[in-house]
Amino acid sequence: MVEGRTTLAALAGNTFVAAASTGVWEVAGRKLVPLLGGGDRKKEQLAERRLKETRQQVERVSGRELEKARADLGRVWQVRLADLLEEDPAVEAELRAVVKEILAQLPARTAAAVEHAAAAGQDVNTSASEAGVAAGRPHGEVVPPGPTRPGPVGG
Repeated sequence: MVEGRTTLAALAGNTFVAAASTGVWEVAGRKLVPLLGGGDRKKEQLAERRLKETRQQVERVSGRELEKARADLGRVWQVRLADLLEEDPAVEAELRAVVKEILAQLPARTAAAVEHAAAAGQDVNTSASEAGVAAGRPHGEVVPPGPTRPGPVGG
């Protein structure tokens, strides 16, 4: 199940970074801080600081710089979340639930791009207008951690 955790860590990292420039960010933070902290106040404070820094980094840039920042931050969060899952495999179900909840609240195109990129093992590149679509082709049998949301009709 390690491969599943790796995919989950990638999906979760990209999901949190995609949420950073939306109103869903507050929900993501409220859900992620306790998960990362595991009841330890110092770890929770560190998680809060890292989340705040992530949002600030995303908000400071635009265009190509934004795409690069999102890709870089997605990888950083992927590593952090992979470490969390390795240290405490019991958080896997909770992390899946948090990711599912956040994806459900993201704009449909953003959520679809995040899911597609994680399935293809790639970074998420979405425009500020949420109109971007991640490129790439999934390989192997890749199943997202729950039902995917359909995109807008005709779009």
